[in-house]
Amino acid sequence: MQVIETQLYTGAYTGDQPGEGVRCWRFDGAALQETGKYGGLRNPSYVLPVGKRLYAVEELPDRAGAACFSLDGNGGLSVLWQKEVPGAGLCHAAVAGDSLYVSGYAGGTLTAVDAATGRPAFYREFQGSGPNVLRQEKAHIHSSLTSPDGSRLLVADLGSDRLYQFVRDGQGSLRPDEAQPWFQIGPGQGPRHFAFHPNGKWLYLVTELDRSLLVFRYEANAMRFVKEYSLRESRDPENSLAADIHVTPDGRFLYVSVRGPGCLCGFQIQGDGGELVPIGRFPAGGVCPRSFHISADGRFVAVANQEPGTLVIFPREEESGLLGSALCSADIPAVSCVKWGDCPF
Repeated sequence: MQVIETQLYTGAYTGDQPGEGVRCWRFDGAALQETGKYGGLRNPSYVLPVGKRLYAVEELPDRAGAACFSLDGNGGLSVLWQKEVPGAGLCHAAVAGDSLYVSGYAGGTLTAVDAATGRPAFYREFQGSGPNVLRQEKAHIHSSLTSPDGSRLLVADLGSDRLYQFVRDGQGSLRPDEAQPWFQIGPGQGPRHFAFHPNGKWLYLVTELDRSLLVFRYEANAMRFVKEYSLRESRDPENSLAADIHVTPDGRFLYVSVRGPGCLCGFQIQGDGGELVPIGRFPAGGVCPRSFHISADGRFVAVANQEPGTLVIFPREEESGLLGSALCSADIPAVSCVKWGDCPF
């Protein structure tokens, strides 16, 4: 099958000074080529391509910054806006309508800005804690995602073990969903990232601290817990942590990355999405696969290994879901996020 050239985008930690943390790549099915980069951000730990724009956030302990770039189609980018926004320690971004929602881990914050201008439209600092005194001493907002119909925004708080649900309005503001303002996850589990099945009926949540995968039925804008799957193995390092999660575009498979053993755990999705069957663990090409992403055609998986600092591309067998040996890689110090430019997050 012919492979059409695709674009990828990566974010990486740069330390105390601005550095070349945002990079653009071209992939031709066999090799990676860097096509552009931007050095004006500190710790752009998360990037998000949406159409002809690329958003990036700065993960800083005492403040928050975000930027929007225009993509020229040839792998280059130019700044549309870059500014400081309310919050601290931004680690994730999601677009819903005309709004960009950014999650602040360090500050326990969620901020909405106008996606076109960066003008703040909503801000909330969350309260709460959990039993893990080292990681859950306060709220730590890690990610957000819109509901399948776009009417809600769901927000994961690792610190309080909660998955919040808000009703969106047309200007980016949020109000708690009165029927189900949050779902309380098990104590000390630490919800991190989550994904919906393409049919919109199922929600899959990965918990960072205890390395579990939780399955929820999602209907009538309400979450109902169904089942839990362990991502742990006895030989894993004690400090292992789960990280990212994605469902294949065809809705047949699901993968979760685990830092420590350095792997992607694969599951085959049964029926309309409520049952999962493990298909194996696949080496991620590094010990710390903080982020990964599946191409729009489902044939490739890109993995950002924060340690040792590599972007690795793997082929994926569409019928079995198995990942093959690495096709190519690129060295990117402290890389933390990778996104294909041709598919939704």
